[in-house]
Amino acid sequence: MTRGEYIALMNFPREWEQWDMLPDAFLLSAIAAYKPGDESGSEHDRNGAFHFWLRQNPSKNQLLTLFRLSLLDPDPHLASDWRGYISKAAGCDAELLEFLRTKSIEGGAQV
Repeated sequence: MTRGEYIALMNFPREWEQWDMLPDAFLLSAIAAYKPGDESGSEHDRNGAFHFWLRQNPSKNQLLTLFRLSLLDPDPHLASDWRGYISKAAGCDAELLEFLRTKSIEGGAQV
């Protein structure tokens, strides 16, 4: 399976790739672990990519990018969960937290 096939099969919004948030370290492992039928639970793979970033101690900018990706995810419950994790991440300072809250309210999402 190619990188592009996996990304499409797992319903990753194209921005994950455009914003360079699907590094080989995650993708190669995820593709190797794929079994036919896994696409029915594609939210698990997107969640895995999200938590991959949290384990990297993401910068403020990377947290902001993860937030933006949460607004694009096809699973609103998963995306809301991500926003909760972002708000508690070590790199999330008061300024970023306020921004997240403001943008979430404007977009109808919740932090």
